Amino acid sequence: MPKLIEGQRLLFCDDSIVRGTQLKENVKILFDYGAREVHMRPSCPTLIFPCEYLNFSASRSTLDLVGRSVIQELEGTDDKFLDEYATAGSEKNPAMIDVTRQRLHLTSLRYQRLDDLVEAIGLPKEKLCTHCFDGSSYG
Repeated sequence: MPKLIEGQRLLFCDDSIVRGTQLKENVKILFDYGAREVHMRPSCPTLIFPCEYLNFSASRSTLDLVGRSVIQELEGTDDKFLDEYATAGSEKNPAMIDVTRQRLHLTSLRYQRLDDLVEAIGLPKEKLCTHCFDGSSYG
């Protein structure tokens, strides 16, 4: 419905950005239809580690995960400073988010913070698997 999109500021809300390929295509379509801005607010933090238990973030390579491929771009390797990239508010985390935003052609991108996600769930972090976000299987 291009008439509903033209000239509008749009906000995507989704559970996560895994690879970003579909999102990038959708963002392009929205701008082609005349969107003025396209913002993204995933409900979870950046996926940096592939899931060891479910296949939703599993892939042939960790570099298929947009967070990991951005780290590769910034560091020249995909396995340096992972804790810093995974920590909201660290020096490296905003750089990763901004490169991801640029790569996906988004006007803005703000991920959910892990501590806020844990608080929203209402269980202690020790009882949650946060591996995809920070590499910890439990707590």
